[in-house]
Amino acid sequence: MDRRESRLSESKDGRPSGDERETPDNIVPLGVDAPPPEPPVESKPLGRLHGLAIVGMAVFALIGIAAMLAFITISWPDDSSRYVVAVFMIAVVGFVTSASIAVFSAARDTYPRHPRTPTGE
Repeated sequence: MDRRESRLSESKDGRPSGDERETPDNIVPLGVDAPPPEPPVESKPLGRLHGLAIVGMAVFALIGIAAMLAFITISWPDDSSRYVVAVFMIAVVGFVTSASIAVFSAARDTYPRHPRTPTGE
């Protein structure tokens, strides 16, 4: 079964499509050591918003754990158990919100900040 692979892999000018003789910058000579890596850039401390978000995560996690333990271990009269579950759900939403704020503020702090000019540009 002849698939004529040579015709499929050739470009319109007759050269094979993988032929890159025109660009010698992608050729690495053998026996040459790689250039030394650049020294790591010192990282700046993360912002205040990131720290507050992590504290919020810890607080909401502790509130959620306490609410779940209270719901499981104590038999609550009437509708009181609904309030405990509501506190747990608020703690879950608060934890997820704090986690997303922490992630996005950490990502924001990795980009360089441009100084603001007084002209507003």
